[in-house]
Amino acid sequence: MSDELVSTVRAAVESTLREQHQVLRELVQGLSPAVLNWSPGPEMNTIAVLVAHLLDAERYLVAAALGEVVERDRERWFRYEAPSALALLELIDQTEQETSERLTRLTGDALAREWSPPNDRLGRRFSGMRWLLHAIQHNREHIGQALLTRQLAAQRGIG
Repeated sequence: MSDELVSTVRAAVESTLREQHQVLRELVQGLSPAVLNWSPGPEMNTIAVLVAHLLDAERYLVAAALGEVVERDRERWFRYEAPSALALLELIDQTEQETSERLTRLTGDALAREWSPPNDRLGRRFSGMRWLLHAIQHNREHIGQALLTRQLAAQRGIG
């Protein structure tokens, strides 16, 4: 794979993730802890959980695209309660910086090679490119859920 193509893929992935992070920032900006930590129903996630989980997963999935392993406590983020919107904004910024730094190490070999992280609970084996596409798709899914949760909270007068 040419250096130019790798550079193009890197820029496209980074730009897409940055756009998603900006949507997250706009989504949580100014929300009270009551709204951030409100669940619309049983076995449904809060905005704080959705945002924290997707950021944790992004770290994991982008690392997997490079054949790197990051430790993660997936269940921790499903119990997360945001003390403030600022706490989530800081988490978004931290993840964006970590992802950007990781993407600088992206190579053609990493994109084409299949990786199976030893700590993957589903035992998946994907090419680096597919791990990156999965990160983008996974973020989008949870951003949509978080936006809907914010709308439901507003309709119900939460916060």
